[in-house]
Amino acid sequence: MVCALFIGAFGLSVVRAQGSAQDQVKSGPTASDNAAAGEATIVYRHARPANTPAGASLKQREIASGFGSLASGSGASGAGTSASSASTTTTEDNDQLRFPADLTYNGGAVVRIAEQHPIFLLPNGNCPIAKCWGNPETFLKDLWTSEFIHITDQYVGATANNRYPLAVHKLINYKPTPKTKPLTDADMLAVVHSVALALGMAGHSNIYHVFLPPGQDECFTATDGICYSPDVPATFFFCGYHSSADFKDIGHVLYTVEPYQNVSGCSVRPGTPNGQLVDSTNNTLSHEVFETITDPDGDAWFNFSAVILNGAEIGDECSFFVVLPISPTMVAGFFDPSVSTIGNHRYAVQPEYTNLEHACASNP
Repeated sequence: MVCALFIGAFGLSVVRAQGSAQDQVKSGPTASDNAAAGEATIVYRHARPANTPAGASLKQREIASGFGSLASGSGASGAGTSASSASTTTTEDNDQLRFPADLTYNGGAVVRIAEQHPIFLLPNGNCPIAKCWGNPETFLKDLWTSEFIHITDQYVGATANNRYPLAVHKLINYKPTPKTKPLTDADMLAVVHSVALALGMAGHSNIYHVFLPPGQDECFTATDGICYSPDVPATFFFCGYHSSADFKDIGHVLYTVEPYQNVSGCSVRPGTPNGQLVDSTNNTLSHEVFETITDPDGDAWFNFSAVILNGAEIGDECSFFVVLPISPTMVAGFFDPSVSTIGNHRYAVQPEYTNLEHACASNP
C-alpha cells in the first residue's frame, strides 16, 4: 500500500492541573453515547495475544492471513500446561538486544504529539487505582519524560521531549457484567465517546486509555468469541488492544483497552521490581502506547517483509514470553519484560523494536 507521507503537526494543550475535580466519579455513558458508538466505524483494531492456547491460535491465524485488523504479536504458550510438555527457562532479567526484523513504513498517519487520557472503570463506583491497577499514571509520566519514548522518534519524525504528556484521569462508575455477558468494544467506544465529547478533544493528538477492573471480561463483539476472559479459557484470546474509530459527531478517536493484567496469561513473570500487579499493567500499557504512536490506524509502521512477523508492530516484535513452573506438575506462560530505569523509576516492561539498531531495545 502506497500513500503520501503524512505526519501531522498537532498543537499541544497545556497539561491540566491536578485538582480534586479529577477524582469525581462520573456516571457511565448515556444513551446518546451508546448510539454514537453504534454508528461509529472501526478504522483499525490490533490486539496483544494472551499467553494462552487461544492467544496462540490468534497469532497463527494472523500469520496465515497476512496482516489484518484482529491481532498480531509474539508467540504464546499455553497457560497451565503440564511440566513435561514445555521447558522451563530462567527468570533472570533479559536486557540484551534481540533481533527480529525491521519495520516498514506504509504511508499512514503517525502520532507526533498527543495528550494521554486515562479512563478507569470503577465497578459500582469502587476500585482504588493503586489496588486495582498499580501506578499506570506514574508510569505514563515517567515514560513521556524518558529516553525510552524516544525510540519513536525515528518513526514519527520528531525529536522534542515531552511530546506525550499525561492529562487528568477520568473515573467512570459502571455496573460490572457477568462472564456470560461480557462488555464489548462497543461499550469501550461509548465510554471513550463520553469522555472525548466532554473534553472536546479528538483526532491524532489525543489517546484515550480505558482500564478495566479485576474480574471484568471484554470481547470485541457479543458474538465473535474473541475476548479477554481469564475465567473462560476457550475465548481468552487477548490481553489488550489499541484501536481507532470514526464517530459521526466528534470524528477520529484513538484509544487503547487494558483489562486487568495480573492474571495467568497476561501477567509478567514473578520477581519484577514493582510486583506483578504494577509491572503487568505497565507492560501491556507500554506495548499499546508505542503501537498507537507508530501505527494508530494500521497503515503506518509494521513488519511487511518477514512472513513469521507479517503485520507485527513495534511492540509485537519484542513481546517475549517465558514458561515457568507454577506447581510441581504445571507450567504457565508469562510475559518476559526487560528491567530498566524509565524516567524516575525502575520498571519491568518489554523493549520496543528500533530500526536504527535492528533490534529490540529499552533506549534509542
